[in-house]
Amino acid sequence: MRISSPIPVIVDCPPQMEAAVKYVFEGEYESHHYATNLDILDIGANVGSFALWAELRWPGSKVRCYEPNPGTFAYLKRNTAGHAGITCHNAALFPGARPREPFFSRYDGDGEAGLASYATDTFRSAVITAPFEVDVVDPARIASADIVKIDIEGGEADVLAHLDLSATSLILIEFQNRRNRLRIQETLGRANFEALLDEECPWDPILDYRDYRQDLKGDIYGRMFYARRGQTRLRHLPA
Repeated sequence: MRISSPIPVIVDCPPQMEAAVKYVFEGEYESHHYATNLDILDIGANVGSFALWAELRWPGSKVRCYEPNPGTFAYLKRNTAGHAGITCHNAALFPGARPREPFFSRYDGDGEAGLASYATDTFRSAVITAPFEVDVVDPARIASADIVKIDIEGGEADVLAHLDLSATSLILIEFQNRRNRLRIQETLGRANFEALLDEECPWDPILDYRDYRQDLKGDIYGRMFYARRGQTRLRHLPA
């Protein structure tokens, strides 16, 4: 018998992000894999909703969070205070970058923030008016993890291609366009991962939002859950 038990969690976030935070705790990243004492890498941690959910979902696990925006990082630190298994790093991950790079965010806690170098793939150039510099770490320097979650609003394929996936059993990614999706699929195919979920949504219905590039019409965004073929670190119990 499988029982779902809701556990109250208090998360401090800006009003604009309330729906997105609730979506995480409602199972946005649920892949039906079970294990304990995992090493989890959270790239694009935002205010900490995935880190807190992952700590509950996989008991005894350690979660390494990377969030570059100083204002958002303050939310992350407040929300994870007292959680010994969660460590927070105020930096972006991106390959080949300088130690500091321009970063775009409309407000502290913005879930669509990202390095300016790829934010223009989604947002109109006029929206990215005042980028500020953040610390950047090359993903090749990061130790491999059992589970990798990436949500950085456009640079997912570049980061994934430079991560050490030698110990990784499960990858959870959000992508922002078709080009990124195809590159992610290629990287994961070479690394012997298979799709559990690979879903797309059209940009067209939400392009009336003034900040988005209108030439996203016909393009897609979505989620990708991939597991390594033959992995035994996590037990998979399909819903």
